[in-house]
Amino acid sequence: MSNTSKSMAGGIIRPALAAAMVMIVLLYIPTPYAAYEPGIVEPVTPMVKVVAGDPPGKGVFMLTTVKMTYANYWAVLRSVWDDDLELLKKKDLLGDKSQSEYAARLLYIMQNSQSNAIEAAYKEAKIPYEVAAKELVVTDVPPHQEGFRPGDSIKAVQGKKASTARSLAVLLREQAPGDELDWTIIRQGKELTLKIPLKALPQDETGKDLPQALGGIVLAEIRDLAPRQDQFKVSIAAGDIGGPSAGLMFALQTFDALTEGDLTNGLRIAGTGTISSDGKVGAIGGVAFKVTAAHRSGAELFLVPPGNAQEARAKAKALGTPMRIVPIATLHDAVVMLQNGSLTG
Repeated sequence: MSNTSKSMAGGIIRPALAAAMVMIVLLYIPTPYAAYEPGIVEPVTPMVKVVAGDPPGKGVFMLTTVKMTYANYWAVLRSVWDDDLELLKKKDLLGDKSQSEYAARLLYIMQNSQSNAIEAAYKEAKIPYEVAAKELVVTDVPPHQEGFRPGDSIKAVQGKKASTARSLAVLLREQAPGDELDWTIIRQGKELTLKIPLKALPQDETGKDLPQALGGIVLAEIRDLAPRQDQFKVSIAAGDIGGPSAGLMFALQTFDALTEGDLTNGLRIAGTGTISSDGKVGAIGGVAFKVTAAHRSGAELFLVPPGNAQEARAKAKALGTPMRIVPIATLHDAVVMLQNGSLTG
């Protein structure tokens, strides 16, 4: 090859190699950030099953999500101009939890949310039911705490069974602050015994103040709800979707399936919000991303907790969407408004 040919080849290869290196850095080199973006919007009708439920109507209830990925440098660069992409440091997201522990936390929180949604719908539909506790699971652990990990299932304390928040509170009230207790747990399928001191005595026998008594450990009570009539038995299968924010939409779909008529009034209704077992709707994070996702999906209404309404309305205005933003404080409020056709945003 002549010197001229070699020079030409080098002139082509060097820029190509440089471009390849830039692409590798932008797309494949990890960063210390997680990226949040509008996620998927999914109909909850196929997720909620009632043994002998009322047939679905013409409309649809839809849950909304936030997409979280571990950001590459292209995402970091894109966040400068993209209003629908937000960065958060991984260490602030995960704390001292592993990725598997973080995923386990979201899974158990979702299971607890589904249980609350079913119970709230049973109460709203006035369907008698019984509650059977299945499991008491650790969902959140303070940073640098030794002992419990997210996903641990508590089975016993001092050899005595503890499967509910109430039963655990009663057992702990028999001890003294500072006592080192034997905790029997299941972690990743293996039974372990942990020796962990009691921080303080629970003051509430229902277990509501267990996080304070346990030094910030947060528990989720996984329950099985059994209606007195088998035809009203409900199950929810949300796949890999985690977290508590679909609670309101699961509760609405469950109520719709348990009662006659089309609660959607033929509309595409998206929404978000946690739900308590007595039907109270709680605020969530990432509402602006969910408004964007709902708008893109063609939703006509977006149901939102009152605490998120201002942010949701601001995002809807910025998008110029015709989708109405409707604050919802309780499941009962949502049902009455939908049944009366009086939703206003």
